[in-house]
Parts: sequence; structure tokens; C-alpha cells
Amino acid sequence: MSKKAKAEIADESAVIITDAVLAENQAKLDSYEKSIKAAQERRRKVIIDSKLYTYDKLSQLYGGAEGQALLDAVTAEHTLIGKLTDSGMSYADIEGLVDSSDDADSKSNDSSDDDVADGQTSFFGDNSYKD
Repeated sequence: MSKKAKAEIADESAVIITDAVLAENQAKLDSYEKSIKAAQERRRKVIIDSKLYTYDKLSQLYGGAEGQALLDAVTAEHTLIGKLTDSGMSYADIEGLVDSSDDADSKSNDSSDDDVADGQTSFFGDNSYKD
């Protein structure tokens, strides 16, 4: 066999080996890509479950409010707390207002269930979020 024929056979073998390696690597990459997509889908489902759980807990905290009413209640409370902290009150001071209001209500027994929704803080004076 001539040197040229041997070189061509060697080149052809190298191409076949290279193609096999590339095909094997591509198969591995495709498999990894599938695994990544599956993991991302599982991650997305866990995030959605966490958001739904959080929404449910907030709804319970705000007396069963849902949708826009829940958003309005949380926004109003957040805004009011922001105003109180901007005026120099600490979170401990604000918490003290809630605690002292609860103590006054329980001592006077003048408050009725119609005045405040379950789980609602004393920050809402007019309770405009009640159904």
C-alpha cells in the first residue's frame, strides 16, 4: 500500500472517529438539555406552589379577603406603616399600638365582630375592605 493510500485511510478513520465522538457528545448535550428543562419546570411548579401558599396565608390573615380586596388591604397597611415609620416610629412602637389597642378592646368588651374583620390589624379605622 502506498503512503498516500495509508494517509487517506488514516484520515478517513479520523473523520469517522471524530464524527462518532461528536455524535456521542451531542447526544449527551441533548440529554443534559432535557434534564435542565425538566428541572426548570419542577422549579417553576415549586415557585407557583409557594406563591399560592403565601396568597392563601395572606388571605387568611386578612379575614378571607381575596383578589383586589386583598391587594388593597395589604397596600393600605403597607402605606400606613410606611407613613408611621417615616414619622419616626419604630416597628416596636407600631407593634405597641396594635398591642395596646387589643388590650383596650378586650378590657372594654365594646368592640363587636362587625367592627373588625378576622385577622385585620387596628391600622384600619374604617374597615372599607370588609365584604
